[in-house]
Amino acid sequence: MSMRFPVFVLLFLAWSMTGRTDFELFDHLAEADLERLRLGEWIVESESSTDHWATASVVIFMPAPPERIWNTIINCRDAFVFVDGLEYCEVLEERGDFALTRQIVDKGWTVPQLEFTFETKREPYHHMEFDMVEGNMKVMRGSWDFKLLEDGTLVRYTLILQPLFPAPRWLVRRNMKRDLPGMLRCIRGLVADGPLTASVIQDRQQCPGELSES
Repeated sequence: MSMRFPVFVLLFLAWSMTGRTDFELFDHLAEADLERLRLGEWIVESESSTDHWATASVVIFMPAPPERIWNTIINCRDAFVFVDGLEYCEVLEERGDFALTRQIVDKGWTVPQLEFTFETKREPYHHMEFDMVEGNMKVMRGSWDFKLLEDGTLVRYTLILQPLFPAPRWLVRRNMKRDLPGMLRCIRGLVADGPLTASVIQDRQQCPGELSES
């Protein structure tokens, strides 16, 4: 179950990915919000779309250390599990604070096949931001933020997309509303440790790719 949160404007989303400041991205969360997040809900901070672009920002709690979540997100093997329609993934270049990755995503006849190469700037276990450098979209950029708590990690994912050609607004919004929370729940299921509880099973059922037996 998701919760709606006061909407941040696109300008704020773009600003939040262009540089780090002393502003804490999770400070707006009240204790009641944190309680609901720990119960498995997620917060859609912002969601907006037109025929030409779409943006969304989602916060979720994962009962796992940020290192485990981070390593799952940057791993192509795991990406085939949590990225819907991913057909190809290769890390072309990687060093401590930088990576260059190529991916091909095909979600079927409703959405054109996407081919893109994106660079990722990393502050390990705290923040990473990605930006397309080559591909068949005008804009694909976003960020991941992590905040360690005593019992797990808050994760904030922000995405901005602008396709080359206009797409039906209803289709863009449906994909963003369905895919982003589903992807985050899948990652939460992948990083879960301990007994295979009902909530972990439900999260893993959100994974569009095939789960490893190990």
